[in-house]
Amino acid sequence: MNATDSRLHKGTLVLGNPGKAFECQATNVRLTPTHEEEGDSVEVLCGDTLPPVKKRSDVLAITAVQDFTDPEGFVAFTWANDLAQLDFTWTPNESGPTYAGVVEVLACEVGGDVGARITTEAEWNVIGPVVPTFPEPAAVDPDADPDA
Repeated sequence: MNATDSRLHKGTLVLGNPGKAFECQATNVRLTPTHEEEGDSVEVLCGDTLPPVKKRSDVLAITAVQDFTDPEGFVAFTWANDLAQLDFTWTPNESGPTYAGVVEVLACEVGGDVGARITTEAEWNVIGPVVPTFPEPAAVDPDADPDA
């Protein structure tokens, strides 16, 4: 297998239903899983040991250029939907998979350094599973000339 170098570029980020696109504000998008163990190992009468239960949680993290002067922008969206559970879809690039799920939106920070381009950080818990959908591979024409 050859090495693959995936990049975030020309992707999409859609929040809510109906969806609102925010990829033109986002400078960094990450979907981060965390794994934890709940409880302790338990030894049972026959001598076997049951391991602790493993639990996974995911976070959708977004860094976005602040657009607080835009009533339809990312900052206003987070404030208007504070604590709401909304659908999301994120496609990192034109040929990559789409990740979909539900996040609990939290209002993001507003403001920063005077006279500078400012960004805001949003980190939202994913509620339930994240579903990746990979694009269908391109169909191969059996009648195509392989040397063309």
